[in-house]
Amino acid sequence: MEEEERTSQTAASARHSILALVAQSIDVIDHRKSVAVIGAGAGGLVAARHLRDAGFAVRVLESLGQVGGIWVYGDRSVMYDSLSTNIPKEIMGFSDVPFDPSLPSFIKHTDVLSYLQAYADRFALRDSIAFNTTVHSAEYVAAGREGAAVEGGWRINGEERLYDALVVANGRYNKPRYPRLIKMGFRGPSTHSKYYREPSAYANQRVLVVGGSWSGSDLVWELSSVATTVVWSGTQFTDADTAADLAAKLPANVRLVGRTEGVEEDGRYISVGSDGRLVTSTDTIDAVIWATGYTYDFPFFAPGSGLIPSGTADDPQCLFDALHLHVFHKSHPASLFFVGLPFGTGGFFFCMEVQAKAIIAVLKGQVSHAELAALPRFPHHYTPACYCALLEMIAQGRHESFPHTHSHNGSSEIITADPDALQLPPHILLRKHLHMDTTLSRKRLPGRYRERNYHIVMREGGEGEMMAWQVTEPVDRVV
Repeated sequence: MEEEERTSQTAASARHSILALVAQSIDVIDHRKSVAVIGAGAGGLVAARHLRDAGFAVRVLESLGQVGGIWVYGDRSVMYDSLSTNIPKEIMGFSDVPFDPSLPSFIKHTDVLSYLQAYADRFALRDSIAFNTTVHSAEYVAAGREGAAVEGGWRINGEERLYDALVVANGRYNKPRYPRLIKMGFRGPSTHSKYYREPSAYANQRVLVVGGSWSGSDLVWELSSVATTVVWSGTQFTDADTAADLAAKLPANVRLVGRTEGVEEDGRYISVGSDGRLVTSTDTIDAVIWATGYTYDFPFFAPGSGLIPSGTADDPQCLFDALHLHVFHKSHPASLFFVGLPFGTGGFFFCMEVQAKAIIAVLKGQVSHAELAALPRFPHHYTPACYCALLEMIAQGRHESFPHTHSHNGSSEIITADPDALQLPPHILLRKHLHMDTTLSRKRLPGRYRERNYHIVMREGGEGEMMAWQVTEPVDRVV
């Protein structure tokens, strides 16, 4: 069976290679719509595959010398040595290419890179990628201007060639975000988690980790094994009950404080106390790590283009207000698309896959601008599962049946998704439940949730295929 599967995959890869070569040879004469894709990470790869298979001429522009995006470990990476995924592989991958079932649920960053490399090979995508090609500029050339034909297009790096459409998949972990502080006189080591690699440099030190989300949590646990003291600062720790509950599950040398507002020259730190007032510590720290996230960054769009709102760095909502469904730019809804922007979708690669499929539906003229504008809005942070369901329905031409409600705020109409009226497909419901369970287990077992292993059970039911799951808890902590 394994030999047959390898033979099948080899044959499939060969077919895709032949298709890619044929596409390159006839591109000049068949006048297919051309699409430029910025980035060969997960989003760029899945977009390139489905666009090409849908009949578009695709060129991927990748600044690195290999595929993988953020999963490529190196000087420009956001990876640290010990990083493992924070969602299980059972819901992380693309819909038709599962991860190796022999791997644990929470896998190493090297496993994810291998997965993406194998994906590129399986679908013969490398021939469509221009490696070591940084996109410095991307601009829209209107019809009849600067040599544009009847229809306008996208010019990349000043090239004469124009693309009919542009897919932006450059990732969201490029530009570190630092908080605005009332005081920063500290002169000791201070770095962003983007540049953290391993803990040995912090041995026997007192370290302040600022940021209460995923990366902050990872670094706190890792640093606690070598540091004298780890002070963990997060907005949620201002609440006394939240802090007390978490503190009971942390190593003894970890202390929790509220949001950091500054660090004095001598290493005393200023944080928000439980009563909302600023408190200057009596103890000092030797180093600071800012695990404070990233700002959306699109340096190839000129500031004067108006494509990226000026307030995006401070408030991401500005960017999302300029897009339909976090994907389609309102100024160019049929030619400028973004893949991979929202957070917390409960299956990140899959979300980018359905975004790509929805893009194809728009490029083929199956969905109009008016239809996109009439669809519900979704939060960009912890986007609900029904968001992926809607994108899938757009790709299938069923979006008009997506349940939503209408309300008014003054003269503005607000269209909101009605998830209670939507029966999620089994595969999306599975992603939702496993994502929720992982989030809960992280709170319950903050240092050990990655030791859990999920098992997907598929069975036939009265309404077709159903999916269920089981989980194996850490052997000495069965709950």
